[in-house]
Amino acid sequence: MRAYFTGLIILSFCFVTELQARNTSVIGNVTKMSYDSLSVNTDSELQSSDNSILIAHSPKKATLLSTFLPGAGQIYNKQAWKVPVIYVAAAGVTYFAVTNGKNKEKFKKEYYNRINGSTDLLKDYENYTNDGIYNLYNAYKSNFQLSIIVGVAFYAVQILDAYVYGHLFNFDLTDDLTMNIVPYCTPTLSFANSPSVGLSFNLHF
Repeated sequence: MRAYFTGLIILSFCFVTELQARNTSVIGNVTKMSYDSLSVNTDSELQSSDNSILIAHSPKKATLLSTFLPGAGQIYNKQAWKVPVIYVAAAGVTYFAVTNGKNKEKFKKEYYNRINGSTDLLKDYENYTNDGIYNLYNAYKSNFQLSIIVGVAFYAVQILDAYVYGHLFNFDLTDDLTMNIVPYCTPTLSFANSPSVGLSFNLHF
């Protein structure tokens, strides 16, 4: 009988230790959450004590989705409203890149035809000098390069956006934010010195 109670005490101690370890564990992207108030339903869902579902979100998956298909990471982050913005901006950048690229090649060909004595010239630019045509070529070339840089930068930004909001997916953005401004007056021990007066700011999250 004594051995039975000893074994029961040891098992109880192991059970309490296991619960304490699980209370401080990390499950998916939900950190420092009590294991007692959660029950695991699937690999991607956690059931809380108030029957709400907490999704085990993966910032890495959101990043990879936006890398291979712009906007896919935003959909995974439940921010589908960003997808039209991404593709409208991408269409604008593509339009300017294509337009400037075509004009760059057009004036490049015109300049080479002029310096080589060809008669196949652009009729609308007969009054332009060779230097004028070359300046137009350089202008469109610079705009084309700028369009490419902007396109690459925007592509990187939408990947970064998916990564950042992937980390913030389970972040509690509560509306319970208040600030109290309280005046205070600190008396001094000496009659020669005036008391300290000021304002105290208190933020509550």
